[in-house]
Amino acid sequence: MAGPGKVEFPGQKTQRMRARGTKRASAGVLKRLEKNLSDLLDDPHALMPIVAYTVKRARKDPVQRSLKECAKVIAKKNDRKWLSKRMVKKRGDGPARALAGSLHAAHDNERSMVAVFDHPIFGNSSFVRRGLAKPTQLVSFQNHGHPRQRLLVWEDHARSGWWFFSMEDGIICTGSEPAPPEGWLEGGLADAPMKFTQKGDVHCSPAASSDQNEGIHFRVGDSLVIIDESDLAGVAEGESVPRSVALRMMPPRLVDFAKIEWNWRPEGWPEDKDLPTAAQEKVDEVFEAWLNLAVTDSQLARTLRKALCLNMNEGCIIGERWWAMDDREAMIEAINGSPPEKAALELMLSGALEEGGLHIRGDGSFEELEDNVLKLEDTSCHANLIALWPQWGDLVLDEIYGITGENADAIVEKQTKRKQGFGAFLKKMEAERAEHVMLSRFPWNKGDMDGLCGHADELVRRARIEGVGSTITKAKKGKTPAQEALGWAWINVHERAESEGWHFGSDARDKGGDWVPALKALYEASGVLAEGGSSDEYVEAMRAFAARSGASDFVEV
Repeated sequence: MAGPGKVEFPGQKTQRMRARGTKRASAGVLKRLEKNLSDLLDDPHALMPIVAYTVKRARKDPVQRSLKECAKVIAKKNDRKWLSKRMVKKRGDGPARALAGSLHAAHDNERSMVAVFDHPIFGNSSFVRRGLAKPTQLVSFQNHGHPRQRLLVWEDHARSGWWFFSMEDGIICTGSEPAPPEGWLEGGLADAPMKFTQKGDVHCSPAASSDQNEGIHFRVGDSLVIIDESDLAGVAEGESVPRSVALRMMPPRLVDFAKIEWNWRPEGWPEDKDLPTAAQEKVDEVFEAWLNLAVTDSQLARTLRKALCLNMNEGCIIGERWWAMDDREAMIEAINGSPPEKAALELMLSGALEEGGLHIRGDGSFEELEDNVLKLEDTSCHANLIALWPQWGDLVLDEIYGITGENADAIVEKQTKRKQGFGAFLKKMEAERAEHVMLSRFPWNKGDMDGLCGHADELVRRARIEGVGSTITKAKKGKTPAQEALGWAWINVHERAESEGWHFGSDARDKGGDWVPALKALYEASGVLAEGGSSDEYVEAMRAFAARSGASDFVEV
């Protein structure tokens, strides 16, 4: 049934119809297509895969059936009418249908509009769309000089288990077994993101040598490819050696026949000791992903080392270094952090490892393990302390700082929420612990004496804990004449009268001057307490000060 007539209005511009996915071919594209189609028409037999396997049952062999159908098309390669019918036939062999369409296009002089093939792996090409064949199959025949795209026509057979290898001069089919032909690997390495040098059957990356044991040893048949890890770092994201090689075969499954060896071990791992099975299995999984084009070259070395180290089931491992479990002291020493941080981490690890192993992740979380193994992803004390603090912080407060109960719970909760730098936090805790220990040595608590003796005791305490400088301001702010006199005596004991004396009146000077010897003896007696000695001398000195100053608040202990 005819379509509706086209209505044109006066002055309307001429409209051009353009099918989706097509474009007007440039001169360069036309020239290339004309050459490809001309070569196809001249010798289509040359584009058929060479059968390099024993054919057992030809009628059940899909490749043989396709070759037979293609042979029928080749026999009619100059019959345009026959080709035009074959290329639109819905039933029958796919490659034969695509060959018919491509041969028909070879006879056509009008190729100004071409279809576009754009694939992230197989690249870009233009082709003439003819018949009902799959676009990928038309691309394959019409760009038969492309070592990757020429394989696309045989994709369906490859999915069914047949292997095709692209060589410089054509395609070789090895049947249902992957048997890379001689010279095939070299073609793939020529497309690799790094330059390889060949010596016999050994191919080396730029930094590798044919006799080195380090690096990645990648074996295909009798050929060996040695890749130095330093060469992997410079490869662009998305590129890889397996990709360059695998895309010259269909299906692109190197993992089915390639063998890989990797001799890297964590620093400290015994040379004569095999890797744990779990670690080796994870390494094999990474290599399988690399061969399956899921891991790029730039990611490979880092991914391999992380997989190996995080799947060890014995000893202690930090980053890429390993220690035996009984050598944890050396491991702690290798971690970045201050002595208090290392002491706290060692204590928490001791508590955490009592019933099994531990894996502290880089994101601040941890996992308890059944195996007797310690894994730290971060090499700093702070990151590991953050992960362990909520559960084992009370152990540190108890064992190191003597803080227990509700006080410890409050400190643990506060530090968990703030995530203050543990260096500063533990330094503060150490200062508070020292203050607590120092205060516990004095015979009187704050408030036991509320007069002149209590005021003098408070000055001595603060001077021993915070330093004399912190007490000078308090000494200058006496609220009573007795406290002013005590302040004058205090600055004289510490030889500050010349600089601070103008704050005091004559009465304070007269009275306080008589107290200087007794107050000095009291401060010197506190030095014995600070060193952990007996409090008897301090009590006697306080009694003497009370007698000299007339203080009435002295309390016997």
